[in-house]
Amino acid sequence: MATQTITKRTGTKVSITNYLTETDSNELIELILSDLNRTPRRISSRFFYDEYGSELFEKITTLPEYYLTRIEKRLLQNVAQSIAPTCKEIDIVELGSGDCSKISILLNAFNARHRKTIRYVPVDVSESAIKKSADILSHQFPDLQIEGIAADFLTQLHVIPQTKNHLFCFFGSTLGNLTPEHAFQFFTQLGNVMMPGDSLLLGLDRVKPQHILEKAYNDTQQVTSAFNKNILNVVNQIIGSDFNPQTFQHVAFYNEQHNRVEMHLKANEPMTINMPFAKRNLVLRSNEMLHTENSYKFDDQRIDELVSSSDLKITNFYSDRQDWFSVIWLTKP
Repeated sequence: MATQTITKRTGTKVSITNYLTETDSNELIELILSDLNRTPRRISSRFFYDEYGSELFEKITTLPEYYLTRIEKRLLQNVAQSIAPTCKEIDIVELGSGDCSKISILLNAFNARHRKTIRYVPVDVSESAIKKSADILSHQFPDLQIEGIAADFLTQLHVIPQTKNHLFCFFGSTLGNLTPEHAFQFFTQLGNVMMPGDSLLLGLDRVKPQHILEKAYNDTQQVTSAFNKNILNVVNQIIGSDFNPQTFQHVAFYNEQHNRVEMHLKANEPMTINMPFAKRNLVLRSNEMLHTENSYKFDDQRIDELVSSSDLKITNFYSDRQDWFSVIWLTKP
């Protein structure tokens, strides 16, 4: 059952509805146990984002090695000027919203009179991240209506309001965290949810030299390492296991065959993990890996295939000079 929090500030109404309570905890336990017992073992990247994980990822986006956010924000400055005249009487729906730094670029470009007619709908699995962003935005833009949704957008697109046209924002190349098959499925689902006249801003990380990619996921401050290891704390809370993150090593490398950066956790020693909900404990060998994330990179062919799989049309295509990152403006006729 969904729970709702409503707060009122001068000139602003902020509401946050949590639909994550609809997810049965037994389903999460079964998913984690199933993934840990497959070959190779894995943990779904959906479990990165507890409150601490969200804070760590926000820090990652500011690191000098992590070019993605820096380039995407520069591109959004140009996008904002192009798209601003079309944005009035709409819902801006940001999927996997995280912090509000990118959406602020768009909102700053909008005519103040038009902004009063806009409702911002951040959708994220972290309710704390939504609350933090809503607090910042409500002070920065007192006339902005904010309706936050704590939900898993991969499975809960149906909870997005359908009362007016939308500008969907899917930034950070989050689509690349899905397998190609699941990315096509989700893109089709999103296209089906969109109404005629809706738009989508899609941020995609491009294929580039291996050393650039691996540097972005192995920062010198080891923030990405802490982020990766924290997934074990989240798993412990859900299934009652006793993973010790300090007994694992962060591993990230570029798999050229599949055009993806892979993140793993490597066991530093043999270990037995207590698993209260499983029939037996989990036994890991020294150097055995837990696969935590894939981050697929996009070339022109894959982008063409993705767009062709939907009924969306490209309105404009924005890239930096090196073609390291692209923001695509798509519309539904």
